[in-house]
Amino acid sequence: MKNIRIFIFPLTITVFILFYLFGEFNGKKVICKKLEIGTIRDTVSGNVKVLAGKTYDLKSRVQGIVSYVAMQPLDKSVFVDYNQTVLQFEITDLNRSLNQALMAKSYFVKRIEKGSSLALHVEIEEEDLKSLTSLSKADKISLSELDRKRNLVERLRTQLEHEIISNDEGLVNHSINIDNLRSQINKMTINSPIKGQLIMSNVNQGDLIFPGHHIGTIISSNRIIEASLNEEDFSGLSEGLPAGISLFAFGNTIFDANISRFSTSVNPSTGRRIVYLEITDKTIAISPGASGRVEIIKSEKKNSKLLPRKALIGNSVFVVQNNKVEIREVLIGAKNLEMVEILEGVSSEDLVVIETPHLLSDGQSIQPVIVKNKN
Repeated sequence: MKNIRIFIFPLTITVFILFYLFGEFNGKKVICKKLEIGTIRDTVSGNVKVLAGKTYDLKSRVQGIVSYVAMQPLDKSVFVDYNQTVLQFEITDLNRSLNQALMAKSYFVKRIEKGSSLALHVEIEEEDLKSLTSLSKADKISLSELDRKRNLVERLRTQLEHEIISNDEGLVNHSINIDNLRSQINKMTINSPIKGQLIMSNVNQGDLIFPGHHIGTIISSNRIIEASLNEEDFSGLSEGLPAGISLFAFGNTIFDANISRFSTSVNPSTGRRIVYLEITDKTIAISPGASGRVEIIKSEKKNSKLLPRKALIGNSVFVVQNNKVEIREVLIGAKNLEMVEILEGVSSEDLVVIETPHLLSDGQSIQPVIVKNKN
């Protein structure tokens, strides 16, 4: 028995070595296929982030005590209409002052409408002056007496003009005071500039607020999709091109979208540029800050020579010749996440490695496993 074991052990080692050498000689199995003729969509892809179409940071312009706020800090966000009151300061004292100012103006106007005693005095003295002028022509009074009357009338007329100016000035001052009070009252009420959603509040009822205090943030209901792309991917892009957007929060759902506009500059540190898209279905509720991926469709090409994108190593592929791989540079046309169009470098009869080409080296022996194209 011992002699048999001694014989079997080296035999097993020998068989193992033979199998290993046979496998190394013939190479490992590699999945390959020929060029496929079909239709390809030329696309570019990038990361996306959802933004609100409009965002307003509400700030106080005055100092006051908050008497009402539509949303307390850390509360659930609320929907607001255009011009709806979001925050109200205490305005009891200002309303009292406004009522006093309105009453003062009303009494001032009534006094003016009642007439001026000085104006009546001027009329009387002017009549006396006419009489004295007639008597002077008949030499019944002296010229000095007539001059004194004339001087008196002139002084009264000047005083009357000053009174009229003073009344006009008083009326303007009353109006300005009323306008200032109304302006202060208006500033004590903060309304929503849009129809949207109040998503954040920094104030509670009863808080004392100073000018410049950040009260809260309102966002619009529409959403803008911000996509970050490499600068070289912008070639061929234009406004209106269709795109498909997938958001991580929605799983495998693809949303139809279109390019709405482009950023005017490129980020110098990343070499990336921003494109903005709008989702076609406006009824979809998407939270700002959501992220995902976008694929923008530049064009669609038919009867193209196609390979899976994973067959590429840079701008080259491995072509099988006599069970050995040969690296070959190719000219690439349209491309997307799955497929690429081959313009030059590979013929329709060539067998190309389509799985893990990065694990191979030029001239390496393989066992090609041929995958047939779909008809």
